[in-house]
Amino acid sequence: MAEFQKIKYFDLAWEAAHNRLPALIGREQELERLERTISRKIDNNCLIVGPSGIGKTSLILEFAQKNSAQTNSLPIILMTSESFYDLTQPAAFIRYEEAFQTLPPAIIIIDDFGALIYNKTLLLQNMVRLLTPLRESRSFKLILSLTPEELQWFSEHDVNFTKKFEILTLKEQPYGQQLEILKSTASTTPTFKLIPEQIFKLIIELSQRFPILGQLPRAGLKLWDESLQLASNMREVLGEGHVYRVVADKTGIPLNTLQTSELDKLKNLELTLQQQIVGQNQALATFAHFIRRAKLQLRNPHRPLGSFLVLGPSGVGKTETAKVLAAEVFGRKENFYRLDMSEFSEAHTVSRLIGSPPGYVGHETPGALISAAKNEPHSLILMDEVEKAHPRIFDVFLQLLDDGRLTSAQGEAADFTQTIIIATSNLASREISNAYQKGISVDSQEFLDRTIMPILTAYFRTEFLNRFDAIVIFKPLSLADLTKIALLEIAKIEKRLSKHQIQFEIDHDVLKQKITEIYDPKFGARPIKRFMEELCESLVTKQLLNYGSK
Repeated sequence: MAEFQKIKYFDLAWEAAHNRLPALIGREQELERLERTISRKIDNNCLIVGPSGIGKTSLILEFAQKNSAQTNSLPIILMTSESFYDLTQPAAFIRYEEAFQTLPPAIIIIDDFGALIYNKTLLLQNMVRLLTPLRESRSFKLILSLTPEELQWFSEHDVNFTKKFEILTLKEQPYGQQLEILKSTASTTPTFKLIPEQIFKLIIELSQRFPILGQLPRAGLKLWDESLQLASNMREVLGEGHVYRVVADKTGIPLNTLQTSELDKLKNLELTLQQQIVGQNQALATFAHFIRRAKLQLRNPHRPLGSFLVLGPSGVGKTETAKVLAAEVFGRKENFYRLDMSEFSEAHTVSRLIGSPPGYVGHETPGALISAAKNEPHSLILMDEVEKAHPRIFDVFLQLLDDGRLTSAQGEAADFTQTIIIATSNLASREISNAYQKGISVDSQEFLDRTIMPILTAYFRTEFLNRFDAIVIFKPLSLADLTKIALLEIAKIEKRLSKHQIQFEIDHDVLKQKITEIYDPKFGARPIKRFMEELCESLVTKQLLNYGSK
């Protein structure tokens, strides 16, 4: 690191000449475009934009490497965001201004520029005052790196400044390049030759599967580093078990769940769902069918993994199925996001889904739906009681269901291609219940076409209904179904109370009689679950108090 007029910087030309810069893998097109932009006569400044960890700095260093090899090239000066920590102070600003005025002609790079100015209006204003003379001068060229959120905030506060820059957006590199990046970094470790290829593939696959780990390639490199350290501490050669253990710690997913392969999960998805959801085998088969096709990449990759409109009476398992499906497909019960659509009954509430346009109150907030996709792209989004939403809300979902993406009011696109979308509705519940009591097959195509579709098309536009992969009907629950649900609830309570080593002895005839007494078809399984919780917990409380008093 050198120092010029008390401004710390790296002379990348010197670093490149002494082979101290890492080699870039891939990014040929982005690198060529950056070189073209810097070589132009007009607006030859560049904003490199991408999520943290995607490789913005690596691209900058490779650009420096290639530029230094050219004759008569401008020197490249790299400044980090930490160089300007005191820029809000008037005396510091004067010092920086004097130093900038004496800089030799160069390409000036400020890495992590977005982190420096984000949500700091005064600091942004001072940086713009410093950089504007350099941007306007033919002797200097600027390269600044930012995340998409930082660029959005920057543009809102000084659109004239950002208009003078070419925006180069980095997207995630292909699987093969990610693997090559990881292996290139790992090759410097002493045990590299002892580690099988599958370990590197597993690290990349898990990093892609769980965005909570971060952005590739940095996420893969961090996972490699921590897994290698774990193996070293245990005095073992790095294996799959070490990688899985680190991921389990970071994501909160049980280790045995992680170690089940994706293919095995897909094979057993329907059976796994049936073990937790009672009485809805046909509906569960429909979910499993479409999700298998999507996961095996047999469907349009530009749509969500699956999209379903789910109908049925209250309390038959619609919401519970969504929660179980999220946990089984994505590995974590937290990968579930519920939207109560009754809260979006007014036209203006569309802004709560996709954000408010610039100039309106709350425009800094991206909106509930956009936030859900950005925070956890691999998730299930449940739109509960969708019929209660305003018709304008349905327009939002036309793009989402068709293209697998949604554009916020701020112009930022959110990716929904790795989500499952389930919309539930109580429309036609009476017709479904009446038909079921008459012995009619409510999950048949004939019943859907003759009875259900006329009701739905009277309420929803046809183009909205056609966007769903399937319309799934949940049938009313029988007495036998409710008994099974009661037994499942008892098993859950026993698991929750396992530390007390408590088990319940159940007389099935008595249980069946009690369920018959309290069953109300309007509420489905809910009264049964509530009764079992109250009964079992009351018995346990009494037993524990009696035991403690002895």
